Amino acid sequence: MDRIILIAVIVLVAIVVALWLLRTRNESPTTTTDVTAPKPLESLLETIDTTPDKPINFGYKISWLAVRASDAQDVIKSLSIDNLQPANWHTGFVAAYNGHAFVSPPVDGWVFVVSQKLPELGHDPDTEEWTSLLQSLSKKHGDVQYFGTHRVVGYNAWARFKDGIEKRAFAYLGESGETLVDRGSRTQGEIELGYNYFDPNSTDSENDAYWERDDLCYPDEEHVMEVAGKWSVNPNALETMNLPVGVGWIGNIPRASK
Repeated sequence: MDRIILIAVIVLVAIVVALWLLRTRNESPTTTTDVTAPKPLESLLETIDTTPDKPINFGYKISWLAVRASDAQDVIKSLSIDNLQPANWHTGFVAAYNGHAFVSPPVDGWVFVVSQKLPELGHDPDTEEWTSLLQSLSKKHGDVQYFGTHRVVGYNAWARFKDGIEKRAFAYLGESGETLVDRGSRTQGEIELGYNYFDPNSTDSENDAYWERDDLCYPDEEHVMEVAGKWSVNPNALETMNLPVGVGWIGNIPRASK
């Protein structure tokens, strides 16, 4: 009887260990698909791939512009990008998360400019540079939109310029619970989404019950994606759009590389 119990215990332990190893392996990040994993720039430049591939979803922990354009080259000329070279979607995003800018092929009439080095809305000393960049681009292309997310500090932002004029700008920093920017009237797309945000400056906020209201919430990264979908293209839905393969471009934007 003791021998049977011992064998049963050994089998049970083996099963537990096997399940733990399987879970560990499945949770480990893979360097081939995790485009947000930091990679040394010198090794990055050696692995840029120009083989056309399908668009991949993005939008988290990064900033991007959506520029109304049918030709990526037109956007590249407007940005005066240095060290320009072709790159497909996957390696383009590896570059974007490592200090470069990725200019995508057109998607439904929009070209994305994606980089962690874009100036940020509501953050000094970026303010003047941010405004200059969007004004300049929108004068040339008509409609230019900015979106940004940063999960660690809870930075979520969106803005839209048309013909050089700012129509809407909103930025929230969850780390401090502060609305950095709230300019212009809410757009039709924002109204349709139906989000109403807590306002620390409201007189109602002095009452504890205000912060327990179910009809109010905090801006988050999913809201950024949804606003992008209302205004242009939700970048976190690209893989569901049955888009063709393509190749974009990587390089450095001089005024945004600090």
